[in-house]
Amino acid sequence: MKIKICGITSVAEADYLNDNKVDYAGFVFYEKSKRNVSLEQARLIFERLEPDMKKVAVMVSPTLEEFIEKENESFDIIQIHGKLDPGILDMARKDVWCAINLSEDEFREKIAYVESLSDKQLDRIKGVVIDSKNFGSGEAFDWQKNKDKLSTEIIKDKTFILAGGLNKDNVGEATSILKPDIIDVSSGVEISKDKTGKDKRLIEQFVEAARM
Repeated sequence: MKIKICGITSVAEADYLNDNKVDYAGFVFYEKSKRNVSLEQARLIFERLEPDMKKVAVMVSPTLEEFIEKENESFDIIQIHGKLDPGILDMARKDVWCAINLSEDEFREKIAYVESLSDKQLDRIKGVVIDSKNFGSGEAFDWQKNKDKLSTEIIKDKTFILAGGLNKDNVGEATSILKPDIIDVSSGVEISKDKTGKDKRLIEQFVEAARM
């Protein structure tokens, strides 16, 4: 099981990820998020990350132009929340992760949408991110209650990334129930809900708990 730390905003945080041998670093490009970064900020952080660490651009309902802009950067993966334009999948050169919030309407509609894609479009979606009903809220969901729902073939056939309210105290339970391929944490390694910034010790504790 691999680990993604999302919402990286500083060079210092890159060092925390390097020290803990994290597998993925996530960069949020969404103006409403306190973790939003510019491409200039992201490039500076890129220079500090270990070269084998995968870089993920996290976007919400991007236009085709916005997607192309990020794809032309040094990202390995583009993670898309909200609307996923099929035109993006038609021209994507890099791997796409499709994020699905676990609200009843979105989950049902998003799964149906993904199932309706052509084989070629579906092939560009390499991973499915399952998040709580409000993206970026830091709220966990009931893993046991949703276990059967998350056994759908679309999720089983792709890399399964589990997000939503994970922290050092609950990551062991979450992974034992749902058995994701990748765990994705953001607020769970932050001290303050009001300010951005990852905490070195919380990252260490989270990684240790996740790898037990």
